[in-house]
Amino acid sequence: MSSILLLLSLAMTPSDTLNYSAMQRLVPGSIRGWQTSEPARFYSGREIFRYMNGAGEVYLAYGFNRLLVQRYACPNREEILVEIFDMGLPRNAFGAYTNMQGRGPVVAIGQAAEYKSGLLSFWRGRFFVCVMIDNENEEATKAVLDLGSRISESIGEDGPTPSLVRVLPQELFEPQTLRYFFRHEILNIHFYVADKNVFRLNESTDALLVQLKIDKSHLLLIQYPSSEEAAAAYADFTTSYMPEAQGKGWIQTENKKWTVCRMHQRYVLVVFDAVTQADAQNLLATLQRILP
Repeated sequence: MSSILLLLSLAMTPSDTLNYSAMQRLVPGSIRGWQTSEPARFYSGREIFRYMNGAGEVYLAYGFNRLLVQRYACPNREEILVEIFDMGLPRNAFGAYTNMQGRGPVVAIGQAAEYKSGLLSFWRGRFFVCVMIDNENEEATKAVLDLGSRISESIGEDGPTPSLVRVLPQELFEPQTLRYFFRHEILNIHFYVADKNVFRLNESTDALLVQLKIDKSHLLLIQYPSSEEAAAAYADFTTSYMPEAQGKGWIQTENKKWTVCRMHQRYVLVVFDAVTQADAQNLLATLQRILP
């Protein structure tokens, strides 16, 4: 046993060893002439910061469990790097995928995937996966895509897409702009609202942010466990974000566009940067009619 593997085995609990062994089986030993060049490395919880800096916060905000990093080498070829994130739950893996989506064309790997300029990203089950190579060419592209397909096959089982995604009519928004999350830190990455968690987002909420086709405005849709929690979040948001609206639920912002907010049962719906107040209000009225 190598010294790296020995140290890992001494540090890991029996449960860790089982989980890491299962993850190790997801990656093949070789693909199209590329061979594993070193033992896989594993990181769990906040150990992710030993591997990456700022981006680690994003994965933790999506409930990250553990990470496998595997490198592949081929004579006279660039290295291929594989990152497999065990996100604990399918919804977390889906969220991590949507956080990055929109960077490249869609490919048929896993439950959803994109590939561009040597980077393949996809999700399946509770896993979010990145396979990448620095200098892209035809042979390298085939190797990256084949490796991604092999990993997806090894994962084997799909996971459910969050039900909130199925509620939203896809013809209303640009698909590549969809972001799913349940922490306000992720919301602020894609559309800054406030430093404070004014929507009371947490692990028991589900949230979607999309860019609408009609006028490139942004729709935020949040589902809470109860109508009482939705009402509290609605009150927090309107009080802090639009205090001058005096309970009307809409305001014209400094950029001359409109923010309109409504609560419906256990949902809070907000349109940011609408061109007209009427368009935003009509959209929210339509969504209220179709929300369960």
